[in-house]
Amino acid sequence: MTPARSARPETEVVFDPSTYVGGVPFDALARLRTETPVVWVAEIPVLGWPAGPGFWLVLRHADVESVLARPQLFSSSLGATQIRDPATPQALGYVRQMMLNMDPPYHSRLRRLLGRSFTRRAVSHLEDRIRGHARAICDRVFTGPRGECDFAKDVAADLPLLTLADVLGVPRQDRWLLFDWSNRVIGYQDPDYASSAEFDPAAGTPSTSASVSSGRSAATSLAKSHSPRGPVNTRSQMARA
Repeated sequence: MTPARSARPETEVVFDPSTYVGGVPFDALARLRTETPVVWVAEIPVLGWPAGPGFWLVLRHADVESVLARPQLFSSSLGATQIRDPATPQALGYVRQMMLNMDPPYHSRLRRLLGRSFTRRAVSHLEDRIRGHARAICDRVFTGPRGECDFAKDVAADLPLLTLADVLGVPRQDRWLLFDWSNRVIGYQDPDYASSAEFDPAAGTPSTSASVSSGRSAATSLAKSHSPRGPVNTRSQMARA
């Protein structure tokens, strides 16, 4: 049985964040991919946001590959890649510091550095640690005294944070600072994420906690410390670059 079309335009359905409360609109995406695989999407006012300038939605794999392979025509840096365009030149400059919003040669240089941490050999060294983290998280969540958890934070966030801490050479007790930094940078347009404050300085390493408490750069403290935790210490590599 073919699912009925929504009365709303398909592009509006896939753009509206409220759509995803009920799940990914696979049917709408499939129809767009078949009928209009490159389609203009109007950014309607949603969730208190004003209307935006709109964007092109590219839905077929081959077309997406073509876009990604031609940064001279399809730039990640020109207007950045946030859902909403940065409102000021200062905001644009801020998000352009993220690798996601860089074009070659800057993106290529960072990608080469990070690639060393994700070779087959490097990942195989991490596999036992990841399994250990997963077991420890499950033990804590399912057999701990509370018998309950916030799945998004205690499981879905903590496992990748522990793994990233291993890859980057960040002390495990400082991993929630990575969580806060990621939320604030990627979600700076969303007040729920821009004020992320899960890191407890009292639980961090002394140098990082002192930096956070005094307002100094915790990133600088982490970069200057030398405590490689994994087979490839990406933090040290990028600090030297």
